[in-house]
Amino acid sequence: MQQQRDNVLNDQGYCVITNRILIVSPRPASLRSLVAELANRCYDVLLLHHADDPLLGMVQGHIIVIDRTAELPQSMSAALPAKGTSPVLALVSSMDAAVPEGEQRVVWPGSIDDVYAVIERLASDASLLPGEHRTFLFKELSLDAERMTVARAGSRVDLTKTEYDLLRAIMAGGGKVMSRQALMNEVWGESYFGGSNAVDVHIRSLRSKLGDDPKEPRYIATVRGVGYRLADE
Repeated sequence: MQQQRDNVLNDQGYCVITNRILIVSPRPASLRSLVAELANRCYDVLLLHHADDPLLGMVQGHIIVIDRTAELPQSMSAALPAKGTSPVLALVSSMDAAVPEGEQRVVWPGSIDDVYAVIERLASDASLLPGEHRTFLFKELSLDAERMTVARAGSRVDLTKTEYDLLRAIMAGGGKVMSRQALMNEVWGESYFGGSNAVDVHIRSLRSKLGDDPKEPRYIATVRGVGYRLADE
């Protein structure tokens, strides 16, 4: 495992390559230790618990971890990507627990190394299969969710990971208002306790790189007192 992690670290010990994992749990706080360790091992973790979250529609090809140690709302199960489009790992209370066909399982709470071993295998298996290419388009903007790149009128826009994640969440919302709290949860997770002004700071930098005037927005509109959404056509 250490060798696998070394392959994605640069000389300064920072992650230069990340694989994405989406964790679906009605009790996300109970998985903080797992999320922290996966991030330490160079995984980009998104932790969700809302069935109507727009990011559920853009995770095809990435690993999904489902917390089945508690009863999962039926609406959330129905919102998950179609069977076979993403490798799925179920966290279960015991190995005797029933899970839908095709899902791998591992006992939780349990050994993080055991969970990590299964995730590494799923990531390896998934890398052998070509996934559907997901691209989000809005006016002159193009966001490639597989390559994690953004272009404006065909020219690449260099964003930080936080700026990219914010833009991705807003574009995935399809015009729906994204509150500052929702954006904080998407980008930093529910364990983040910083102020909501962090979102405003990164949005300001994102707008600057996109050449977007906040007074006459073309891409990202401010909803005062709430958050942000895609600007009107």
